[in-house]
This record gives sequence, C-alpha cells and structure tokens, in this order.
Amino acid sequence: MPKPLTEECTQLFLQYREVARLVWNLGFWPDPELRAGACVLSYEDAMARLFEGMVLLRLGYGERVPAWPHGLGQPIKFAVTIKSPAQLDVNGNLPDAGYSMFGDPVVQVDPGQCELRFMSFFDWSQLAPRDYRWLRVLIERFDDRPETVGHEALIEFDKCSIWLAEEACNDV
Repeated sequence: MPKPLTEECTQLFLQYREVARLVWNLGFWPDPELRAGACVLSYEDAMARLFEGMVLLRLGYGERVPAWPHGLGQPIKFAVTIKSPAQLDVNGNLPDAGYSMFGDPVVQVDPGQCELRFMSFFDWSQLAPRDYRWLRVLIERFDDRPETVGHEALIEFDKCSIWLAEEACNDV
C-alpha cells in the first residue's frame, strides 16, 4: 500500500540542483586543485549545508539541522513518484556491498508501480562537469520485481516528482 504524501517538494529540489551544479561546474571543476580529493569532500560538505538551507529549513525542519559540523541530524524522508513511464537502473548489489553496479538489471516502471525513496542527485562522472540528470533512490516497494526491494537505483529526474512523506512529519 502506498504511503501518504504530504507536500510536493520538486520545485525546491530543482532549485537546489541548479545551485549545486553551478557551484561544481563554475567553482570546483575548472580548478584542478579544487576538484582533487579533499576538495571534493569540501564540496560535498558545502552541498549538505546548502541542502539544509534550501530544502529542509524551507520545509520547517530547522530542528533537524544540527549545529555545524556535528552530526547529520535526523533524516527527512522524501518519496520519489514516477510521473511517466521510466527506466530504473537497479544496483545489483545491496547498499552494504561497498560498491555499486547500476544497470543490473534495467527495469521499465510505470507510475504507481513502486515506491522509491530519494537518496541524492547522481552524475556518472564525479570529476567532470555535472548535470545531476539522475536521482539515486532506494527501492522500498516494487510490485512486479520484489527482489529489487532494498536495492538502490537510478532514475531520470525529469520523469519524477519529489514529495515529503507523511511519516517524515511524525519521525521527530
């Protein structure tokens, strides 16, 4: 049974995506020193704080944003709903395997056929200009492919909408 959704957040995620792309593509990627090892971690830390400010705080979750730099706060659950037929590139390995192998299998999916949880934006190359065309999701329910539940997958962002899950409101 699908979980109730409370508020569509797609527009907030679109705005965050644009700023994250801009910071990487204009700030970090052009400078070889900034796109090296430790600086990539600095970018990821900065984007986590940006996500808190642009998405979580605007949704009223300030109490879940910890004092920087300690901890990650309590997670907020965002559901990804499919707007039109799409392709899921499933990670054949479970998340604790230590590495990902997306596309094993590739599955066609229609609206309402599965429940997906937002994990992050994704780009195939982490050291090139980024578009964040993909969402990295966790499969929580998939009627036709129950063996994929608990696996991560990639799906094109433009095929989806993102919602605050009702349970996130009660997890405080």
